[in-house]
Amino acid sequence: MLNTLLIAGLIGGFTGVIAHLIRSEKVLVFPKKRLRPKGIQLGFIADFLIGAAAAIFAVTYLVPEAGQVRTLVGVSILAGMSAEHVLLQRELNTQSAKSEALDSVLARELKSELEVEKAKSKALDQTNDKLK
Repeated sequence: MLNTLLIAGLIGGFTGVIAHLIRSEKVLVFPKKRLRPKGIQLGFIADFLIGAAAAIFAVTYLVPEAGQVRTLVGVSILAGMSAEHVLLQRELNTQSAKSEALDSVLARELKSELEVEKAKSKALDQTNDKLK
C-alpha cells in the first residue's frame, strides 16, 4: 500500500510539474521570497505538491483496489491534471472578478469626467452668450 501511494504521489507530482510548465510557457518557476505580502512563493514545488496530493487522494478513496499499475498510473495522471484544472479555473475566476471591478471603476471615472467636461462646456457656452 505504501508503494502504491508513493508511486501515485510521484506520478501526480510530475503531472503537476508538467502542467506548471505548460501554464508558465515552458519556464520552471523556482521558489522565492515575496516582500508583499511577506511570505514564500513556492513556484513549481506547489504544483508538484498539489498534483501529488490529488493523486494520493484519488488512489486512496476513489480507486481503493488499484491492482494494476496501468490503472494506478492513469488515475494518478487524471487526478494531477484535474487538480491543476481546478486551480486554473479558480485563478481565472479571480482574475475575471478583478477585471470586472476595474472596469466598473474605470466606467465611473469616465462618467464623472464626462459630466465635468459637460459642465465646463455649458459654462463656456453661457459665457459666450453673455459676451455677444
